[in-house]
Amino acid sequence: MDTTFDPFNDRLARDIRNSLSSALVSDLGAGTDANVGQVADAWMQQGLPSPYREYVQRTLQRYRRVGGRIKSDHIHDPKRQALVLWNAELFFELHELLETVWSVARGQARTGLKGLIQAAGVYVHRARGSATAAQGLALRARRNLLAGRDHLSFVADIDRLIRSLEDPSRPPPALQMAEYSE
Repeated sequence: MDTTFDPFNDRLARDIRNSLSSALVSDLGAGTDANVGQVADAWMQQGLPSPYREYVQRTLQRYRRVGGRIKSDHIHDPKRQALVLWNAELFFELHELLETVWSVARGQARTGLKGLIQAAGVYVHRARGSATAAQGLALRARRNLLAGRDHLSFVADIDRLIRSLEDPSRPPPALQMAEYSE
């Protein structure tokens, strides 16, 4: 058995990543961290090879830091929570969280959210070494962000993100939350 953690080519790694991410989204919606802890514990009890255990432990720590920030800053809006995930470079998790909002959005609001989800996907592809996929997705993300920018008022510097996607080989920009009431 190959013991590298690769959720794109290994079913067990994908199941671990997806279940932890789903638990995070559930916890963010409920304002708790109970689900993430339970899912992580369940995986750790299965006698996983070292790279899988390390991923679970590392991910649990990152989720707890992000969850702590979201809780201490009283961030209840999933769109604003997504920016905290972005800045922690939890791009896959951001995608999962924003899909809950995107699925009920309409019109240009839906287009803008799709662009933000795609922008996160750019950095998921980049992290796995798929520059061609990142470049193609960056083009689509830019187009959707431009079309829906007026509905992304929770991102203070949306134009910075749009510009950064011109060259997706560069590191992702940190994003600032705009001041607005939830």
